[in-house]
Amino acid sequence: MSGNGWVGEAPCAGDVRFTSEETAAEAPTEPLVLSLLAACQGCPFRSPCIDLVMPSMSLFDGVCGGRLWRNGRVLATCEGARPAELRVRGRRPITHGTEAGARAHNRRGESACALCREAGRLAQRARRARRARKRATGA
Repeated sequence: MSGNGWVGEAPCAGDVRFTSEETAAEAPTEPLVLSLLAACQGCPFRSPCIDLVMPSMSLFDGVCGGRLWRNGRVLATCEGARPAELRVRGRRPITHGTEAGARAHNRRGESACALCREAGRLAQRARRARRARKRATGA
């Protein structure tokens, strides 16, 4: 499934409990967590949700793709969740804090994280300084 148009149709759309700090801190057997996982159980978007959020790479806390995540690790899973849903399709991990990371965010159409934004800014500054030195020396 391409694009993110499905996000508004997901059962969790607009429900902040899926990503709240309180939810992430709850035990996997708490009623709130169980009710959120039950909402994910019939969701047809579990795999694209994981592809979008990339919880294991972003150290996500909350409920995503039918799983309760804490610090990027699965603590609980909804009934019917399959291991194949955890594979990130067609995306390499971003090397955060690098100029390449900033470019990767840009290719994905995402806003760069603070580390990548800063790395991109510093790389641009270095390129401008090299060009200025080159012009100053006449080379």
